[in-house]
Amino acid sequence: MVDDKKSAALISARELPKLVNAAIKAAGHQDAVSPALIVKWDLIGRQIREMAAAEKFAHDVSSHLGVAGHAVTPAVLQIDKRIIAGFFERVAVPQIRELG
Repeated sequence: MVDDKKSAALISARELPKLVNAAIKAAGHQDAVSPALIVKWDLIGRQIREMAAAEKFAHDVSSHLGVAGHAVTPAVLQIDKRIIAGFFERVAVPQIRELG
């Protein structure tokens, strides 16, 4: 469990899977998620104001890049009120690793 602290603490790579699993269990989502952890991603894109426009932007940009011979996958990420739309290069698609 995460303690309330005023200063940030470092989490070791060895502790991370246990902390993530504990947080998922505490939130009541253990049956709804994959046991894998995404450890790397490089989304290339722009901030967009609305989700519908973001999805269209990601699809359109990825399509144009694909026609030009670039291997990309469209992606949209929302963090709080920020929406980032763009693409992942296929060689840099997030790596998924099993926890624990």
